[in-house]
Amino acid sequence: MENLPYQLVVIDHTTRALLLVDNSGEIIAQISYPAGCTPTELVLAPDQITVYLPIIDASDNGGLFIANLKQQSIYRLPMKLPQPIQFTLSPDGIYAYLADPAGMLYSLTINTMSLKSWGTPAKACCVGLSSDRMAVYGVWEHGSGGSLAVFSLTGELLIEHTLPGIPTNITLDNEGHILIPFTTSTFTIEGVICFNRVLNQDHTLAILPSQRCIYPYSTSPSAAYPSHIATCSNEHIAYVVNEENDSITVIDSHTAAIIRHIKLGRSISCLHILPGAQFGIGTSHILGDLSLIDLHNGRLLSVTDTKRELLGYIAVLPTL
Repeated sequence: MENLPYQLVVIDHTTRALLLVDNSGEIIAQISYPAGCTPTELVLAPDQITVYLPIIDASDNGGLFIANLKQQSIYRLPMKLPQPIQFTLSPDGIYAYLADPAGMLYSLTINTMSLKSWGTPAKACCVGLSSDRMAVYGVWEHGSGGSLAVFSLTGELLIEHTLPGIPTNITLDNEGHILIPFTTSTFTIEGVICFNRVLNQDHTLAILPSQRCIYPYSTSPSAAYPSHIATCSNEHIAYVVNEENDSITVIDSHTAAIIRHIKLGRSISCLHILPGAQFGIGTSHILGDLSLIDLHNGRLLSVTDTKRELLGYIAVLPTL
């Protein structure tokens, strides 16, 4: 496998800055954002130059910073937003979708600064949002369970499915799969459920439950806590991050069968696959550092050694 060049966009919460880092670990640019702002996500736009940084400020208001990596500049969108506990972009980068703590969903047209709420609050916690050219997909935690809700691009609820446990995140891959990791609050199961996105003959969207991957080693509540799934664009392999037992479960996204486990020996929260797909960067909401992982050979290679608090939201930027 070829080790291709890349850069990382990283949030350094200690200095309140976006860092652009090359694959040797050298900081090549630093873009500061105001003190008192806590980022809740970092999203790279389709142009691979613009970065969106949703935040909650010191007054508990929501906001959105937009950074230009080429110009090394950043500004705050001049409008008040609800607290964006979940945030995602449309594939064309024209719209953003966000959820607030009350469970309300919103659509934001970025260039016109037009914000539209979708219906009434769900009275449940949104724990993941994603979108494609057909719909917006959200996963919700309520009580001891959860659900997948699918909305049209104008906010109409299209489909809702009950999930077998408490969802923790959502991932859409390039092969039409919706992958949802879930955990439990009782002595039952946890794992991953896979749905297929298909078009009906009348071109309406259908979401079909396909496979489940149930963890055989879950013997206590949150024994593994699958928290995030990363996929390869050219392979039907998915990497499931298990935040509590310091490991990655590798599954076949077509069959949801477990292929192997990678024991890391330290906690990560999310995984970002690097160009070439041999290596990945693990981020940790708990430890505030980055881990370099050899996915091909299944081993942890190195961990950042710095006094910087690196938040668990990064973006990978392939370079020529």
